[in-house]
Amino acid sequence: MSRNLFGHKSEDYSSITIKLFCDESGSNDWLYIGVLIVPEKTEGLILQDLLNKRCGNPKGNKEWDKCSLACERHSHNNTEVHYVEVEKSRDKYFVAERWLDYLLCDIGKIYFYVLGIDKNKLDISQFGDRNKSANVYNRFFRTAILRSVKSYFYKYNSVIIKSIYHDNNTSLETNAYFPWHSIFSIGNRDDKVSFKCDAVEFIDSDHRTSNNNYSNFIQLIDLFLGCINNCLDHTSTNKDKEALAEKCLPLIERLIEKPNNRNSRYKYVGRQKIDFFPKHDLRNADKNSLEFHYKRMDSFYTKRPLKLRTKNQTLLPY
Repeated sequence: MSRNLFGHKSEDYSSITIKLFCDESGSNDWLYIGVLIVPEKTEGLILQDLLNKRCGNPKGNKEWDKCSLACERHSHNNTEVHYVEVEKSRDKYFVAERWLDYLLCDIGKIYFYVLGIDKNKLDISQFGDRNKSANVYNRFFRTAILRSVKSYFYKYNSVIIKSIYHDNNTSLETNAYFPWHSIFSIGNRDDKVSFKCDAVEFIDSDHRTSNNNYSNFIQLIDLFLGCINNCLDHTSTNKDKEALAEKCLPLIERLIEKPNNRNSRYKYVGRQKIDFFPKHDLRNADKNSLEFHYKRMDSFYTKRPLKLRTKNQTLLPY
């Protein structure tokens, strides 16, 4: 922190170091790529907050690392938070609920970006002859990194990505390109963004299996991705999953309908965003036409119907 001519402290925008925690979700028609972006300077604070929010003992001190081993709730709350499994136990659900409350109340520390890809509008022939799904993911994974990092930290002269973590995914781990290609491509083409890692590191989302507290970050982005997927596509009617998604609905609604509203109480502008791609179906368009080139430049959008919001609405009688 430096001081200006008047002696007031001013932010140092020379560089920022961040870590990325990534996961995916989706349905038959949509693929969602989620990136939780954690600045190194706030990493410890966010991680400790998440750990503390695990504590559900009303008699406890709410400090996870100081929790007595005799705590009656410790072993129950020391569970993997995974959206597709929240209905398996009340402990999973309540930890997920506390985490979402934390995310919704935060107004400065938590950065995330979600890119939704409409698979029905993609010209799949443009993604090679083999491993098309992995090629699509690789291409848009790179897009998600660039669109988030460069927009959120545009004030900085340099953005250093120290590491990228992804939930275990055999098809991506064994893919010839995914682990390294985005890092190589961005690092060689962008003057602002640099890397201190050569490849994506895959870790188990269960911290008890990975023995790595970073798994909690993977769990957080998985949880929020699941809520987004259900809000948009209503992929599950399970009451627990619906309840968690409905808790996030006010924020998700604002992110897709008013993404640039700086007056929102959620303070999401510049740190939280949901994009969709592509806006137009150009598979049968004339690639030499002005319309094709115009629509190609106008490919990202934010507004989509929220099916969870309208699930109980019925058609009015004539």
